[in-house]
Amino acid sequence: MFAALGVFIGGGTGSVLRWLVCNRISTHWGTMTVNILGAFFIGCAYAYFQKNLETLPPELKTFIMTGLLGGFTTFSTYLLNFSNLLEKNNYLEAGIYLSLSIIIGLIFLLGGIKCAELIS
Repeated sequence: MFAALGVFIGGGTGSVLRWLVCNRISTHWGTMTVNILGAFFIGCAYAYFQKNLETLPPELKTFIMTGLLGGFTTFSTYLLNFSNLLEKNNYLEAGIYLSLSIIIGLIFLLGGIKCAELIS
């Protein structure tokens, strides 16, 4: 229950922070800035939690990584997953994951735009 509450509060906070940054930099550069910052922060958090796994409550990790940074950007988690595949020497899977995420994501984005245009 505490983990879900942490995701809820962290996600809301992260979303507001994303909105503040993107409002300040009101172009696609704001989104890129958020994604890059999120990638940096999730890298820091991941390394910190790995090093201090036994001394920190798991709810804190959930609050920060899933909630706060997940609300701030899901791009950070995407890059962390990709990095973990590379660390495990799963280069083929990492390449497929990277490529398909971008290609299929773009196809679905364009498909969503077309569907919305057809409906309205």
